[in-house]
Amino acid sequence: MFFKTIFFALIVFVASSCIIMAPTRGSDDMYSGADLSSEKYAITFIETTAEEMIHKGEASIYLFASWCPYSLAQLRQLDKNGSRETVYVSSNYDCKSMDRLFRNNTDTIYILSNKHYGSDESKKIKQFASEILGEESDLTGIPQQFFKDNNKYIRAELKN
Repeated sequence: MFFKTIFFALIVFVASSCIIMAPTRGSDDMYSGADLSSEKYAITFIETTAEEMIHKGEASIYLFASWCPYSLAQLRQLDKNGSRETVYVSSNYDCKSMDRLFRNNTDTIYILSNKHYGSDESKKIKQFASEILGEESDLTGIPQQFFKDNNKYIRAELKN
């Protein structure tokens, strides 16, 4: 019994030391430490709002967050030379991580403006989705994808 206990403790210790913690959503969108200067990153970061995205008229908008494992997996699979019809919009200002993770996959990432939406990511996501859709949205989850259909954006169903 003693050896089983020690063996189990050793297994738990080794296993826990190998686990990498996934990033988590915080109440702070990392705006205070953001530096969007183009000289510092390979990716261009541009603050935006739903109104600006609607005015741009992009065919598809992919709203993501740097703390979301599913978003990270999707963005890592992008082909930098692929479709330019989708724009990528982040709910936070984690430029350092996004540049490190996606520099080979995309040239530009838009960031939901802290000045327009505030710093609470859940509220930013909800407000952005409501503005893009032109109707109230209760969803605060990430990722969300919007497609243009008859000059109006609709939310796409994403499969996890």
